[in-house]
Amino acid sequence: MDRAIAEHDLDEHSALCHLISIFGNDQEVAAIAAALSEEARFYLTGPGIDHLTISFRPEPCVYRSSLSIPGRRRPVRHLVAVSNELAKKCAGGNPGARRAVLCDSELEFILRRLRVRFGLPVLPEWREWFAVELRRREAIEPLIGIGCRPVLVRGTKRRFLGRIGYGLKRGVIGIPVGTHCEKRV
Repeated sequence: MDRAIAEHDLDEHSALCHLISIFGNDQEVAAIAAALSEEARFYLTGPGIDHLTISFRPEPCVYRSSLSIPGRRRPVRHLVAVSNELAKKCAGGNPGARRAVLCDSELEFILRRLRVRFGLPVLPEWREWFAVELRRREAIEPLIGIGCRPVLVRGTKRRFLGRIGYGLKRGVIGIPVGTHCEKRV
């Protein structure tokens, strides 16, 4: 497994999985694909993760492929499984969403993904302020990750727009002079 994103479910030893990426032989990939199709639980271990029981909600999106590597007789199999929630995080995928699962905790990435996801009018210069607002309102939390630093951001388009409006009114954030967004006299 080279990548995984999960959030704790009911206890510390079980989690709801949003993404897994697995490389292996025919049998290994087929076993994971079968577990996914049967909505079975299976174990996840990795750096910093000790024997975590994971499961996907019904009907994850599953993609399989083969990679031919020079010098190997058989191709390497690859499987990626994505939860419905993560698959619908693209622009307009679920306009009524109340949260977003993101694969990176970098401030610029968070702001960019929320801008695309919810159609927010934001500028990259606001990333520090936006991160402080998310933390202050306890709207961001780290998720379990292998090969990435995922986060969960809670909020709706309306709530994010309200925070941006509040920041603009109070002068905490602003539109830089010389941009095409400023008012012309």
